[in-house]
Amino acid sequence: MKTASVSYILAIAIMAACVEFIECDHLATQGIRVYISSVSGNLEIKKQQQKIQMVLSGKKIDAQYIDVSSNDAAKKFMRESAGEKSIPPQLFNGEEYLGDYAAFEKAVEDERLMDFLKLN
Repeated sequence: MKTASVSYILAIAIMAACVEFIECDHLATQGIRVYISSVSGNLEIKKQQQKIQMVLSGKKIDAQYIDVSSNDAAKKFMRESAGEKSIPPQLFNGEEYLGDYAAFEKAVEDERLMDFLKLN
C-alpha cells in the first residue's frame, strides 16, 4: 500500500513540475486549455487532473494548464464559460468550452477524444 501512495505522490509532483502556469491575459486564442487547481484538497480532483494530463501527453496533444487557484481572472473566465459552480478540471479549445472531466472521460472511453477536443 505504501508503494501505491508513493507512486501517486510522485506522479502528482511530476505533473506539477510539468504544468505551465499561464497568466489569463496572455492566453493563446487557440489550442487546448485545461483549467486546474494546484491546491485542491480533493483527491478525486487531483486524480482527474492527472489523468487528463497523462492522456493528453500520451497522445502527444499539446495543452496549456491554467491554475485557477492562483489566478482570479482565469477562475472568473472558467466559471463564466462553464457555469458559476464549476470546479476544475475544465477543458477548452481556445475560448470554446468543451466540457468537464466526465465529458472528457466519456470521449476517451468512446474513442472520440479528437472530436471532443475539436482537433479534427
